[in-house]
Order: sequence, then structure tokens, then C-alpha cells
Amino acid sequence: MKFESHGRKYQIDEIGVVTQIDAKPYVYDNKYVSTYDTEAYKRQSDILQALRFGFVVASHGSMPQSLLDWGYGNGAFMKFANQKVMWVYGHDVTGIEVEGCKIVNELMVKGLGYDVVTFWDALEHIEDLSFLETLNSKTVVISLPYCHIMTQGKEWFDTKYKHRKPDEHLRHFNQTSLELLMKRYGWRLVASSNHEDIVRVSTHGLQNILTMSFKR
Repeated sequence: MKFESHGRKYQIDEIGVVTQIDAKPYVYDNKYVSTYDTEAYKRQSDILQALRFGFVVASHGSMPQSLLDWGYGNGAFMKFANQKVMWVYGHDVTGIEVEGCKIVNELMVKGLGYDVVTFWDALEHIEDLSFLETLNSKTVVISLPYCHIMTQGKEWFDTKYKHRKPDEHLRHFNQTSLELLMKRYGWRLVASSNHEDIVRVSTHGLQNILTMSFKR
């Protein structure tokens, strides 16, 4: 199914993933990262990182020894995890250094596997997801905007969904479509939650942020 929203083109595939099909290149740079350094964001950041880290440990089943944060932005989660995790790595297009952590230029580093790989508000930005099939990790944790177009309709997507963000957010998921996408690449669901809504409050009365974890 194909449709337009605010003049941009989208399609919904057979598992319910909404994909923008006319996306233009988007620039991720230091200016983009700085949006997460505002005082309003920082006030809630420690609570958010604690919620995220608790979900990681519970999903993995123990304290991870190694962790890679893909699309780490300003590195807030990496810094928090570094208090407990021995080896913390990060991959981001900006390549910004994060104190106490190792930055890798490629998601897949030859010979290097991770206990946990996290994608906090990141997976929806990635054009080609085929790397998920060979991702060398015991546990994968993903958070992203919860899209309710399948139950609320196109008008909701057009007028109430603040995470539409053309060219930046290339895909939009709900719990079912994310589970099916990960299953396609060999990952099984471990847990799902909307705990980030404690900090990132919904503006439309429905779940705002979806967090899910997976293992092989």
C-alpha cells in the first residue's frame, strides 16, 4: 500500500513496516547532536539512561561485559553504561569521541562480537537493514517511535505523529512489525516495553516510544 503525507511518499509492506520511498540524504553532524545537549533534555537524561540500562541488563539476563551503542549521538548512554560495563564501544556517523569508550568506524568489526548492541532512536534512520542478519551480538535492544497508523489511520499519521520527520526517519514501526522484521533476520523477541514514556511523555495519548529486545 502506497500513500502520501505532507507531499512525501510512503509505503506499507506486508509486515506493516511504513517506509518513506522518496527519502533525500540527511546530514548528521555536530549541530544535529547538539540538540540532545539542551538543558531541558539533560534534566531527564540520567533517568532515561537508567531506564534503558535496566532494560538492557534484564533482557540480556546478566551484566554485559561488552556493549556497542549504534548511533550514540552525544554519548550519554555510553557514559552511563561505562560505569558498569567493562568494554563500551560506539558507532556514529559523526565519530565524536566519548570519554572512556572506544569509537569504531564500522558497525561490523572483524573478529569482534558484543554481548549487547543497542539502537536508541537509531534503527529508523538506517537505509539498509540487511546487516542485522550477520550482526555479531548475543542481545539486541532497540528503541524507536511507536507508530499507530495501522490502528489510528492516515489522518493520525498526518496530524498527530510528531515522529514522522521525512528524510530523517526512514521507517516507522509498531510492536508487531518490528518483531516480524527482526524475525526475518533471525532474531526472536525477548521483551517489549514502553518504559521510556515515563520521561518521553506522549503528546497523543497512545504509546510514544517502543523498546524491544531480541536474541538469536
